[in-house]
Amino acid sequence: MHKNAILTLIGALVVIAGVAWFAGSRPMPTDVVNNQDDSTIRAMVAEFGTKLQLVSLLSPTASAEMAAHYSAYLSPELLAQWQQDPSLALGRRTSSPWPDRIEVVEVVSTGGPYVVNANIIEVSNDGTETQPFAVQPVNLTVEQREGRFVITHVERETYSQLPQRQSVVGFWECLPKKGPGPHTMECAFGIAIDQSDGHMAVNTMLMSQAPVDYPVGTKVRVDGVVTPADQLSAAQWQSYDIDGIISATSIQIVE
Repeated sequence: MHKNAILTLIGALVVIAGVAWFAGSRPMPTDVVNNQDDSTIRAMVAEFGTKLQLVSLLSPTASAEMAAHYSAYLSPELLAQWQQDPSLALGRRTSSPWPDRIEVVEVVSTGGPYVVNANIIEVSNDGTETQPFAVQPVNLTVEQREGRFVITHVERETYSQLPQRQSVVGFWECLPKKGPGPHTMECAFGIAIDQSDGHMAVNTMLMSQAPVDYPVGTKVRVDGVVTPADQLSAAQWQSYDIDGIISATSIQIVE
């Protein structure tokens, strides 16, 4: 073999060996979590979730409430950030719904801080029972400091209301379509919600009896399960100006 070719080959092997050594010497991320750490982190996050309803983010005492209820779970810098700007914080924003708990999906290790994928479950009460209302997915960064785990960063993902059993009163109508363009003769039936500007499509597939063909303008009460518009994946509803769809179990005329 030509001398220059041999030297080139040796040089290439040295480079390859160096790259292999460098890669092997770096700490590689891993998703394997120590069982004890996993259990401890899950318990800490779940306990933190029970405190969220105790902090009213719109209250003038929000900063003091955070100090009282969050200090054991947040890093000092994250607590200070939330106290300075409560809009960034987790907590209670309305009297109903309110955050009831945090359900942990998984705890992942990246070779440094842990990342906890979880869901904040909001609930509401209609006067008779408390039921799940919405889900707020969150990603929590958790670090071990001075012998305990604390949350150092929070990222919120898309907030979604859950389908709710409701009774809606309104006027039977052809649903309005979005945009200023011409509307077709096609009529998708729904209701104009009484005393509001809202509209809701009506799905009658769950009804035990075939629904009556009500004249437009008839005032009705529809009982069923409501799914908010932002959770409707069917393309057929994208062109209608609606707040959601109610899968009706009964429809009655309101006198």
